[in-house]
Amino acid sequence: MKNLLPLLLIFSALTLSNCTKEIEFDAQDIAPRIVVNSLFTNDSIWAAHISRSVGVLETTSYTTIDDANVNIFDANANLVTTLTHQGNGLYTSPTGLSPQANQSYTIEASASGYESVNASSSIPSAVPIYQLDTVTSTNSDGETILEATITFQDPPSISNYYMLEVYVTGTWIDEWEQDTIEIREPLQISCDDINVETVNRFNFGGFENTYLYLMLKDQNFDGENYSLTFSVINYAELKEMDLFGEIRLVNTSEEYFNYLKSFNMYQRTINNPFATPVQVYSNVNNGMGIFAGGTLTSWTVQF
Repeated sequence: MKNLLPLLLIFSALTLSNCTKEIEFDAQDIAPRIVVNSLFTNDSIWAAHISRSVGVLETTSYTTIDDANVNIFDANANLVTTLTHQGNGLYTSPTGLSPQANQSYTIEASASGYESVNASSSIPSAVPIYQLDTVTSTNSDGETILEATITFQDPPSISNYYMLEVYVTGTWIDEWEQDTIEIREPLQISCDDINVETVNRFNFGGFENTYLYLMLKDQNFDGENYSLTFSVINYAELKEMDLFGEIRLVNTSEEYFNYLKSFNMYQRTINNPFATPVQVYSNVNNGMGIFAGGTLTSWTVQF
């Protein structure tokens, strides 16, 4: 048996070496592609960030494309606008030119050395907030919070996808520094509505169900008057600063909704080696990224 052991080890090594398979990369599969990122709403001008994907063998971190041709077309293939490069891969339309509700649009982007890409999306009709009720309350620590309920009419017989966010806006005077600060940033809001997607939930201020924005679809309230209740957690601080709140309800396209949901799932798993990999939703042909829109309605409230 002692004489046979070296022979068995050699045979095992030869067997394993014969099982080794070399995988060849197809240059076309790993070639960089144009990446388009454009989430658009009717309250802002056209904008898109154009970059390129990074091949598996690359080590560079600079991926923006600064010499792309970027055009927006309507449903009849008429040119709506050509976007101009502003720096760092950001392309925008002239001031005053914004997407319109109930319209379909296509973006086309090309650059030397890359395959041209395109994507299409429809921007849905506006869903107005027709009622807002607010009441002050307290959290478990006795701090003042603002509970708000918005009511809107969901369009019947079609699938609708919503995103709600609350922004704080206004001017704050820093008396210590003798400086005036313009403030505009999203607020953390808490919500326990059963129709809210939970992919971007986190803990904040003692609230487990906290979000920077809410995502929900109308499969359980199609065609109904729907009331959505949420809480502004740090209301007491905002009230002392005499700032305004902007409640923003966006009726999004399905592509917009799918992208946000998958991107949040990706962010939750990116540093977890045991999590199932998440593929971020993309609707860009021949490339990567997202081109999707929504229609915004808003309601201003003074904190």
